[in-house]
Amino acid sequence: MRKIKDIIFVSVQIGLSGLYAFVPNLISFSAHRIIEVAGAILALAGLLVILAAVYQLRRSLTPFPSPVKNGELITSGLYRYIRHPIYSGIILAAVGYGLHAGDAFKLMISLALWILFYFKSRYEEEMLLAFYDHYKQYRSRTYRFFPFL
Repeated sequence: MRKIKDIIFVSVQIGLSGLYAFVPNLISFSAHRIIEVAGAILALAGLLVILAAVYQLRRSLTPFPSPVKNGELITSGLYRYIRHPIYSGIILAAVGYGLHAGDAFKLMISLALWILFYFKSRYEEEMLLAFYDHYKQYRSRTYRFFPFL
């Protein structure tokens, strides 16, 4: 049975993602072509990070903060440097597309997702500490979302 916090975090994430995807450009801005191109590159990079992280997790993948039973702690690949690369990829893709589209509302939702992922990852890490003996050491040598941030 899922914990109520798991369901709340995933529900808020789905809600914010729905707002991002389905609300039309409410607050548009005109960006220089370089910003549009940089945004597209950032969005593509975010998608690639998501795909790589999902592939690396394989059977340990879950949308919920609680670890899956019989899962393993992945500490190689992207996970060698950052603990939550899927969240990182979503943030990069969301910010990138918001810049590319010239959509300030999407950028605001991106910020809300980043804040959500911060609290979701803190909760997730509490459980990972209890689930994996070596998580504390892993956490001490990696970054949460982005290297050097």
